[in-house]
Amino acid sequence: MTDEANACCPVVLQLVSLTLAFDDARFFGAAIFAQANNLDGPWATVLVDHADEVPWFRLTTTDPTGSEVSDAAMAETDRLMRFVLTHHPERIGRTRPTPPAS
Repeated sequence: MTDEANACCPVVLQLVSLTLAFDDARFFGAAIFAQANNLDGPWATVLVDHADEVPWFRLTTTDPTGSEVSDAAMAETDRLMRFVLTHHPERIGRTRPTPPAS
């Protein structure tokens, strides 16, 4: 983990769930993380929601205190969503971008 947020508080992904909405164009879900050195400790939950503009998703933490674990969880969820949208967009109802014509 090379992110500044993750360097101070490494997290481990416990669960990720993404669901397509009824119109197969919007998605929502959540990612749950635990501290790498305390898997039974408090978990950080990040909610994922569809957005109509780049980067095509919104993230919301459920931790009102904004702890280091939540910051690291937000960074990891952002990385995860960018990976999904870049490499497997069909998994959440998106199509791969068409390369520009030469």
